[in-house]
Amino acid sequence: MKKFALALIAVVSIAATAVAQEYVPNVVAQAPDKAWSVEGLGEGVYLFRWRLGFYVSPFVLGDGEVLAVDPIGREAAKGYKDAIAAVTDAPVTKIVYSHDHRDHIVGADVLAPNAEIYAHPGTLSSLERRGDPDILKPTKLVDDGDVIDVGGREVGVHYFGPNHGASNIALTYTTAMGTMLQYVDTMEIGIVPYRTLPDTNVGGYIASLEGAAKLDVQWVLGGHSGPGPAVWITNYLNYFRDMEAALRTAEADLQKAPSPSVEDTIARGEIRIDAIVARAVDILRPKYGTWRGFEAWAPLNAQTVRMYMITGN
Repeated sequence: MKKFALALIAVVSIAATAVAQEYVPNVVAQAPDKAWSVEGLGEGVYLFRWRLGFYVSPFVLGDGEVLAVDPIGREAAKGYKDAIAAVTDAPVTKIVYSHDHRDHIVGADVLAPNAEIYAHPGTLSSLERRGDPDILKPTKLVDDGDVIDVGGREVGVHYFGPNHGASNIALTYTTAMGTMLQYVDTMEIGIVPYRTLPDTNVGGYIASLEGAAKLDVQWVLGGHSGPGPAVWITNYLNYFRDMEAALRTAEADLQKAPSPSVEDTIARGEIRIDAIVARAVDILRPKYGTWRGFEAWAPLNAQTVRMYMITGN
């Protein structure tokens, strides 16, 4: 096994009740062209970053085997395989699919074609329905409360219901700096949720964040960002709650304004909806305007959340 020195990341304490202050990357390997890098978190947990961190997938090194999360795509999986080999000679025996979305789970056949593939039953159902020829199907199904053993190390599985997709599982890892929760595409550190919240059950999303907030974790990780302090679970939950409140306030405010002088009822309705969304975003800006993507994506988030408030789904 190739050994790399691991530098402890600065935290107030690594006890279970510790509050992480700042993540300091400990890069232990990197591609010559910087297409990928590996950071060590201690306790056998590493982070594979692809394309300057546009994607991030953890892998866990146990006694004689490796568990890898989300191969991402075929090109990324080639880099992922090289990245793991830069840290250990142990084989990848287990791959976990976080959820069924193609931008995270293509390429398992490149990364480790003989590995067992773990996923939620909903992921298997989606893949069977879609018939994706380039995605290996799960061979082991996991659900809330399950634990995956990786050569004596454990990865916890949590399922809080539908959110970003119907089958998205959260994973917990024991690291040298405390427990880390990964919730791919459901929380991204310092970033507004993506565009129109594709394939998202908004009510389930809020319920899932409420469930995640009850876990005793010190760090959180998305699929494109992090790690960051666990307060980001609450930050995301508050964002959705505040979005609903802002939309209600905006609608109430605009009911007092005169209707647009447009004869076409559809055009008139769209003008009113755009005004509600713009007003809601203005209300949110002082609190959330520094999050990356706010100006581009918060209005799109608001459109989707408003539809959820109208339909209940």
